[in-house]
Amino acid sequence: MARSIDPRLKLTLSMLRDLVNKLAVISGQCDLLSDHLKEGSQCAKRVIAIRGIAREMAKDLDEYHHKMLESRSTRIEELNVA
Repeated sequence: MARSIDPRLKLTLSMLRDLVNKLAVISGQCDLLSDHLKEGSQCAKRVIAIRGIAREMAKDLDEYHHKMLESRSTRIEELNVA
């Protein structure tokens, strides 16, 4: 018997995916903005830093999202075997 996903887990997974998508938008906007800034300027350096942080956070959250999905799959398989 297949077990449905816990609504709290579903919400958490959805929120993680939304955060990753929003961070991707921030990163993309930084790319567009940096095209209009003088290379090496203080503003350009700040935009590059923001983009780097957004990408790093998105990567970390995406990895966590995948771990949660893998954990969920393992639990369902264990239930099916039992």
